[in-house]
Amino acid sequence: MTQPLRASPPERYQAISQHLLEQAQAELAKGDLIQSSEKLWGATAHAIQALCQRTGWNHHDLICLRAAVSYIASSLDRDDLMLAFVYLENLHINYFEHPYSIGEIRTGINNAAFLIRELAAVPLSQLPSSREHLSAAERQDQERILQILTRKIRPPEQKPTPGTETTPQ
Repeated sequence: MTQPLRASPPERYQAISQHLLEQAQAELAKGDLIQSSEKLWGATAHAIQALCQRTGWNHHDLICLRAAVSYIASSLDRDDLMLAFVYLENLHINYFEHPYSIGEIRTGINNAAFLIRELAAVPLSQLPSSREHLSAAERQDQERILQILTRKIRPPEQKPTPGTETTPQ
């Protein structure tokens, strides 16, 4: 029997997020914009994973991370959360292409600190239980997002141990 994917408790993700934020600040102070950018993305991803663990949502790929922030931002009417996320998501590009300046990375640090703090404080009990107030298009969009966040994740296929293979009869 295969085991489901395991994840760390939310407190561990939160601690890693805070640690990576501090590393991003240290890397920026040393002038390493590439590493600072990547640490900011990591801090962001771990903060979202902590939120997802608190809600029971999937968080093992970028689509789920984006969906989680989108759902929270939409549900709580907090566009500022999505704007901070998009900014930080774009800093991940700096790892590959290096287009961002020190000032832009510094803005990223501020955005990451804000997003980490705000996601840790999301009042899950205040998430709307009904979407009746939304337009049909908004309801449909939120249903799609929830499907992404709550779908069952299939564990990776396990290879049979040598000598235990069975052949169909």
